[in-house]
Amino acid sequence: MKGNKRFTFLIALLVLSIVLIGGTTYALFTKSVATSKILSMQSGTRYIGIYGSNKENINLNVTYNFSIENRGLESASYNLYLEDITNTIGKSNIIYTYSKNGVNKTGTLEDGILDTANLKSGESVMISIHLSSVISGNYQGKIKVDTHSATEDNSGASKPELVGDMIPVIYDNESSSWIKADIHSMWYNYETQEWANAVTIKDASNRARYISSEVGTKIDMKDINTMWVWIPRYSYTLGNTYGTKLDGALEPSVEAPGSFDIKFVDKSVIDNGNGVYTGEVADNYYTPSAFCFGNTCDTNRGDTGNIELSGVWVSKFELSGTSDDLTSIPNSNSLRNQTLASFFTAITTNFQGENGKDRYGLSGNYDVHMIKNTEWGVQAYLSQSKYGKYGNQAFLEANKEIYINNYYDDVSKTTLTGCSSGTVSSPSSKTCSYPYNSPVSGVGASTTGNIYGIYDTVGGAYEIVMGNYNQILSESGAGAMPEARYYNLYTGITGIRGDATNTDGTFGFYGDSGVFVNDTSPWFVRGSFYNSGQDASSGVFSYVGHTGRADENVGTRMSLVTW
Repeated sequence: MKGNKRFTFLIALLVLSIVLIGGTTYALFTKSVATSKILSMQSGTRYIGIYGSNKENINLNVTYNFSIENRGLESASYNLYLEDITNTIGKSNIIYTYSKNGVNKTGTLEDGILDTANLKSGESVMISIHLSSVISGNYQGKIKVDTHSATEDNSGASKPELVGDMIPVIYDNESSSWIKADIHSMWYNYETQEWANAVTIKDASNRARYISSEVGTKIDMKDINTMWVWIPRYSYTLGNTYGTKLDGALEPSVEAPGSFDIKFVDKSVIDNGNGVYTGEVADNYYTPSAFCFGNTCDTNRGDTGNIELSGVWVSKFELSGTSDDLTSIPNSNSLRNQTLASFFTAITTNFQGENGKDRYGLSGNYDVHMIKNTEWGVQAYLSQSKYGKYGNQAFLEANKEIYINNYYDDVSKTTLTGCSSGTVSSPSSKTCSYPYNSPVSGVGASTTGNIYGIYDTVGGAYEIVMGNYNQILSESGAGAMPEARYYNLYTGITGIRGDATNTDGTFGFYGDSGVFVNDTSPWFVRGSFYNSGQDASSGVFSYVGHTGRADENVGTRMSLVTW
């Protein structure tokens, strides 16, 4: 290439035309334009367009091919969209066909951004765009791209709402430790599956020290008593029976499901679609009732007294510690063999009121409670999207499923939070094959495929959740049902939309088993327990009924909401 003077001259002319048209500052991305071949060059603007004679603008019924390349030194993200120059037809009447690396999608220009993605340094994608309309009129547009650092979150996810003295954290790979995050900078990035994490500190004096400390201060694990992961409010829809195929995944099927289409929304948005669609254009979005806190969120969401939420905090690990000193931390024995009522009461007693303030530094408008079935569902769906492990390019094909925590010591009868077998199916083991922070194999057991996700949703202990059939108490140890806002009520054999049971077509995903709650087993249990060999039928989409009795195989986890 360097010796080709004709090629060099052509590049120079093209670069000059970009500078004259678009500006002079360098960006992280390059632009490529071609009719018969692709020419790559350093772009002087943030435009990805068709430049030169009859090439700058995009018209109807013409296919445009180009590439997006990252020639910067760091990873970066982009938003690709079309800017109208002339449009007498209307955005809703212009259909686009978009192809990236051979994967196609269609929609209308009313969709806005055609594509958003992250590119590593030196990485490129091949793009093809074709516009058409059945309505006569004039259209001319410009292909544009906005670029930004990959450490910025541009997913639209709601900002995490810290409660009281919660400390925002990120993981420092160099020191293998959690450090205090800068909430105004690179705390989270859902586009790259890095969900927001926060911790609580058990000792008041240490808590005060961390609050006043500088960004980047190491948070000692011995000072942490709970770890939390933020699930931002979203609406979802599941396409083409088993979801949308993302790069590196198997063809969607019930055994290898595809991606949920998820869009993050603010708390003023309540989408009421049926959560499924067919064809190429995602529609029928639904906003899960898990993002509502009140007595009638599942049945009559608009009732006075129900509170719409920006998101939900979910405990990062299964509940551990003791009933008088609850924790959610890695490398700890899951708290099991408690009645449902005992779990519920312990969580309420530890985290609400003065105990919540003294033991965990929580204050303000918040509620910590035993996780509901719908709250289990929203972390499962987010994991099965481009924002979760399914979208993580470090995992391909069958490995996009969450890895199993298969640790179980049948002598001491202990499980261990955060462990991973490094595979999607494995016999139980008395050793922790991969701790939660082990690259690839360990973090593959999280909902993100990296250290920022939720652990123990597959394997560890079964997790009993607050989902009940016909208010039957059974062996739960409860004298009466709690307030309606603390549980999902089921009156038949059909789930609640968004709860990852049988309403959205997720039954049998990854081969997970599903036995619905009934008169004799009225409480939902999720996940799996690996105390006896291999159990490939249990995973994040599995469910079964339970009496609520004290059971050495069953634990739980917590959710935290704030408003």
